Amino acid sequence: MNRLRAGSRSIVVAAVLAVIVGGCTTEEQSNPGPTLTSTTSTTTIAPTTTSTTVAPTTTLPDTTTTTTTTAPTGPIDAVVPLLVGGSDSTGWLFLGAWQEDRWQAATDPSGNPIRPGISAGSAFAVSNLDSETAAVVGDNTEACFDGRVGPTIDVVVASPDPPGYGYNAVAVLQQAWPLKPRPVAVTAKAPDAYRALAAAAFAGEPVDASTGNIEQLVVADLDGDGDDEALVSFESVQPSAGPGAPGDLAALHLIDVSTRETDTVLLSTVDLQLPEDGPFPIIERYRVLDVADLNGDGLMEVLVHAWYYEGASVLVYTYDGSRLTEVLATGCGA
Repeated sequence: MNRLRAGSRSIVVAAVLAVIVGGCTTEEQSNPGPTLTSTTSTTTIAPTTTSTTVAPTTTLPDTTTTTTTTAPTGPIDAVVPLLVGGSDSTGWLFLGAWQEDRWQAATDPSGNPIRPGISAGSAFAVSNLDSETAAVVGDNTEACFDGRVGPTIDVVVASPDPPGYGYNAVAVLQQAWPLKPRPVAVTAKAPDAYRALAAAAFAGEPVDASTGNIEQLVVADLDGDGDDEALVSFESVQPSAGPGAPGDLAALHLIDVSTRETDTVLLSTVDLQLPEDGPFPIIERYRVLDVADLNGDGLMEVLVHAWYYEGASVLVYTYDGSRLTEVLATGCGA
């Protein structure tokens, strides 16, 4: 069977999109839902991580890149809308917002899309792991086939690698604080100790994790305490096998560089013994899109690009010093 746990998006995003598709007619495109500033609802999401601590066979390298910093007294008391986009010319999709004292989802409690109320010409910062660019937004255009619209942004964004579609940047309403108050290191290479920790998280799953490899390693001091955290994308996905194949596996792990504790943030597998008449095999894959301070509190959020064969999404996580907690998510797919 297909197994998706710890915050998997293939099922959750599809369910959300089904609500949006059902309620988004041509007439509603001009008035798709409440404005961002008029809503007073909040979204509370329980942590979705699981933990495992494994003693690696080798010593983890010293990846410390930062020193302890003094965080601001708190997040900004303002509305900060967030957009996500990719390499094509369609509109940028509303991800949600920091709304004065809380995270505001892109939909209201009934599942209706919220209008962010962004005016053409507004200044935004477009950011990902590679760069940060100042830009202004244009007029609204189609942002998803389900009728949602979003502004265009005149900035070149490389395609996600992989899969060549989906989302590869976040646009944040321009503010005074630095999006990256501390360095963020990115590499495709990682020591064997990281690989052992990532593979150990699949214990008990119906796959052979020894076939997996680290595809992305992002290291940063998320909370400014002087200790680094490592975000590890680990997977084994068979090429040209369609949406998924028996034995496929993928995960995103958070590893504390000092304690070596590993939290599994997202995980997807396809059972090695998947019967011929079993469910359609689908593997979901993950990459860190960005690590940035989205609300001006000096703490950096983690943005994750998740995708499967006919859809993609972006998830935002906050860090409490030990685990990541999902606070925002949006996507487009069947």
